[in-house]
Amino acid sequence: MSLRSSDKRPRWQSYLGAIVLTLAIVEGRVALNPWWGAEHNRHLVFFPIVMLSAYFGGFGPGLVSTVISTLSLDLFWMGPALNFPHITPDLLLFFSASVAICALIESLHIAQARADRARSSRERIMAIVAHDLRNPLNTIKMASQLLQENSGDAQLSHQRMALIDRAVLRMENLIRDLVDVTRIEHGALAIATKDERVDSILREILDSYLPIASAKGTSLEIELPNPDATIRCDRDRILQLLSNLIGNALKFTPEGGRVTLRASKQADAMHFTIQDTGAGIKAAHLPHIFEPYWTADESGTGLGLFIAQGIVQAHGGRLQVETHPGTGTSFSFMIPHRLSPQTEPAPSPKWLKQWRRKPA
Repeated sequence: MSLRSSDKRPRWQSYLGAIVLTLAIVEGRVALNPWWGAEHNRHLVFFPIVMLSAYFGGFGPGLVSTVISTLSLDLFWMGPALNFPHITPDLLLFFSASVAICALIESLHIAQARADRARSSRERIMAIVAHDLRNPLNTIKMASQLLQENSGDAQLSHQRMALIDRAVLRMENLIRDLVDVTRIEHGALAIATKDERVDSILREILDSYLPIASAKGTSLEIELPNPDATIRCDRDRILQLLSNLIGNALKFTPEGGRVTLRASKQADAMHFTIQDTGAGIKAAHLPHIFEPYWTADESGTGLGLFIAQGIVQAHGGRLQVETHPGTGTSFSFMIPHRLSPQTEPAPSPKWLKQWRRKPA
């Protein structure tokens, strides 16, 4: 739960509320002067108002309340109005203490928001694990039972062992994705770069996905750059990136459609494009496609594009999307030929296993 109740209302309402509340307290305190006296706890009356404004509205409304309170103290309680404004130590102390209170409360808001996001992220991860691991685990259980019942048929046993292997691979990929998301969110995605031939990377990804495209009746084509074209990259991560993008393209391209992978050499970067002839992305969905755990139709984990974006950014590039509903979608990214010294990552430790994603 958030500390403040203004999270879902317009910001101007928080500012207006702080102004109205502070002015009401000023008016009430002035009215009490004949009975309470002009010098009695004049500053202490306004500290709670500043705290409430910052608590329910944030730093901005709290600061507005601080300014109004300080000016009111100066105008009504610090001496003749003809000498306004007055600069006195107690006014400066009140103003400084109030600003510090607003900053402290805002820091609590930020910490609470981070905790809420972390808790929400854990809940989404648990939901994904519970939902998406259940299917492959059930597949393994069923195949294992069938193996025990028909252990004498070698061919049938081989088919069911292959089924178990695919289910295990799905679980490995899901676990790897969850680990990668956590690393990306913490800015700790490790890459180990070296010079790689672009045509070799593209041919490997084509060999992996051509059988899937053929089985679906979709054309998968690549346009290779010059044979000597190279980039400095983490090969496994680039293959994972291309796997996510091509897997999505094949998923949303109907039978008879076409998915094209292009690579072209530019002055300081290699430009990649994955274009499909699918239905395109709806305008309402476009702002959310790179958010972790977001899916348009509740299918999949919603991690692929978020991870793809993280891999591109770790290489110093950028991932972009262009879509035309009804005609297809194009994802493009640029990988610099050389990372700058500021972004050149340290080599991964030898004990860090670099997993390579394989199509399920």
